[in-house]
Amino acid sequence: MQTVVSQRLNEGNSGPVFYPAAEITAALNEGLRFFVLLTLGLEQTTSWTVPADTTFFHMLQVTSGGNPVFPDWIVCLRISDATGAKVRPARYDDLFALNPQWRNSPGSPVRYCVRGADYLGLYQQPAAPAVLNVTYARGPVPLVSGGDVPEIPAEYHPSALVNYGIYRMRQGEGAQEFQKALPMFDEFLKAAKHYAAYVRARNIGSRYDAVPFEIESFDTSQLLKLRKDLVPTARPPET
Repeated sequence: MQTVVSQRLNEGNSGPVFYPAAEITAALNEGLRFFVLLTLGLEQTTSWTVPADTTFFHMLQVTSGGNPVFPDWIVCLRISDATGAKVRPARYDDLFALNPQWRNSPGSPVRYCVRGADYLGLYQQPAAPAVLNVTYARGPVPLVSGGDVPEIPAEYHPSALVNYGIYRMRQGEGAQEFQKALPMFDEFLKAAKHYAAYVRARNIGSRYDAVPFEIESFDTSQLLKLRKDLVPTARPPET
């Protein structure tokens, strides 16, 4: 994929010259992470042993045996206990209305709430370590070498990642060259919208607690235009 981006940047078959391979790989990884964030297209289910008498957790910092449990956490999709019973999502206001002392309420977890990116709170708190099964949207495995295959569906490799890689590399050139690459960013967003619609339907059908961002109605018309005062024009002759 790095080779395709390089060739479409007119580097030729001899390989990257003006655009280093490392920068192309970084651009592709940026596009891959952005695509997965917009679509929540990758998910994973992991067993989590919840410590006793603990309410709040930064999920990216949760460890077991010194190893991170959720190193690629994006957002929670579903939590269930060892019997398969669902731990239902709630807002902070809901929990305070249910029990003003919910942050110090011993028992089996029946609700969870999320604030920010990875800050998760449980109600109730087990008196002894308990196992929960957490299904979450995860980040992609980074691309390293030219032979690495992105984890998103293959149909989105050219329409999303290659286009984003070219768009991202053209940013450094600015002005008209960058303006020429803006339609490629538009193609990237269209591909993300298309796949996000599929993931949204799938998540609703699976009764997950989170769906992809609402980007279907997002107006990109101004995003895809350069201000006229940013595009250099010829200076008038001095008199």
